Amino acid sequence: MGLFDLLKPDEFVNDLRNLQIERYLSMGKDVFVFDFDNTLGLWRNAEIKEDLKDMLEHLKSKGARVLIVSNGRPRKLKGLNDFDVIWRAGKPFSTKLKKIFEDFEPSRVVFVGDQIFTDVITGKRFGFYTIKVNPLSDREFFGTKLLRIFEKILLTCWKGR
Repeated sequence: MGLFDLLKPDEFVNDLRNLQIERYLSMGKDVFVFDFDNTLGLWRNAEIKEDLKDMLEHLKSKGARVLIVSNGRPRKLKGLNDFDVIWRAGKPFSTKLKKIFEDFEPSRVVFVGDQIFTDVITGKRFGFYTIKVNPLSDREFFGTKLLRIFEKILLTCWKGR
């Protein structure tokens, strides 16, 4: 796998609410890994919008496993007690995640996040189906803002192809 392949998600979805859950389930995908900050909730926040929580609950009701993975600091997420959350995950190069993901069948996993250089690379490294969503907000960590410059260049290149 070349660097360009490692960076390009399998799918782009503008809004997390537009995930085609039934399609992924019909493809045999039954493990869904979500980034938290700026994917499910705002950066440094502990809340998730009700409709996104409903989506996660819907996945669980269909028998899917839902895992939330964040490089952020640990905090208690309101209303998400029934979900496994991994804080300070160390994406994209993490031995912590390697231990967790080693039991997953890659063809059954969808990895959803708002950042190419953390979320997409992490998913691709493990052979997962990756989905890049637009961030919920432009308020984010300074280092992330710098990486967004390179993301924009990549996105422009991909649109031209």
